[in-house]
Amino acid sequence: MILSVVVLTFNRRDHVVDCVRSVLRQDFEDDYEVIVIDNWSEDGTFEALESEFSGFSNVKVLRPPKRIGIAEARNYGLQTAGGRIVAFIDDDCVATRTWLSGIFAAFEDESVGCVGGKISLLMVGLEKPSWLGKDIYGILGVTSWGEKSKDIYFPIGGNLAIRRDLAIKIGGFREQLGPRGVKVFGEEISISDRVRAAGYRVVYAPNAEVLHKVWKSRVAVENLLKRAYLISVGDYYLYGRTLAKVAINTGILAASLYGYLVFWRPNLLCHLFYAAGYLVPALLKKEPLKTLEAMLRAWRRTVGRR
Repeated sequence: MILSVVVLTFNRRDHVVDCVRSVLRQDFEDDYEVIVIDNWSEDGTFEALESEFSGFSNVKVLRPPKRIGIAEARNYGLQTAGGRIVAFIDDDCVATRTWLSGIFAAFEDESVGCVGGKISLLMVGLEKPSWLGKDIYGILGVTSWGEKSKDIYFPIGGNLAIRRDLAIKIGGFREQLGPRGVKVFGEEISISDRVRAAGYRVVYAPNAEVLHKVWKSRVAVENLLKRAYLISVGDYYLYGRTLAKVAINTGILAASLYGYLVFWRPNLLCHLFYAAGYLVPALLKKEPLKTLEAMLRAWRRTVGRR
């Protein structure tokens, strides 16, 4: 089999059903399988998937032996997939009809080891807030590098494909990233670095597009602040402390703090939390989650006074 699609899900029954339906409506002409890994959901996700897709021989709904982290779930998908190429899509995304054909076309170049596609914003039940600009789209996993294929640093995990044999050879997704109990981001960066080290390219395929659902709680400022902070914490645990990163994040911290105090725009505060996520473990050597909670408490008090 040429291609396997892996969908990771937890407690998103209706969204994952929409996702799988979109994956089954592709214009891709070769055979492919869809593997849905339910991480022991408690909202009837597993049962809904089995009921909805029982008539599709190319859809498998699986559960790991126990509840696991996202990097472990990706590796579980790699191990169970039968395709030479494994494409990952998040359960809150909807694939466009050209998604798989766009991915496959990129892999026709044998030098390509990993592919990332476009992830576009799909607002659900609300208008996009005026302050939600492209400068913080990355916090929501929304990404575009334009309309032409090009080499990229790393793709976002919600729309990432990789040669299966290569992924297994280089050790799969990094399961232990950061201190135990701290949810950080960065497994896509780690595996992209190792793909390049193995002599392959990481490229962007603009036709391989998915739409990422964003609902009200996702654009709640506190949620965005947490995600911005933890993304940068992951950057620290991937690369450690470097003078360049300390300097860059110090500059971001100072500029965003000044901008927020002048304009009171939430996107500027996201940049501040992003910079702090790297600087707290790099310079202060403090426990990241405790510092994050202290920063959020201070922000809540500030909001309460306005």
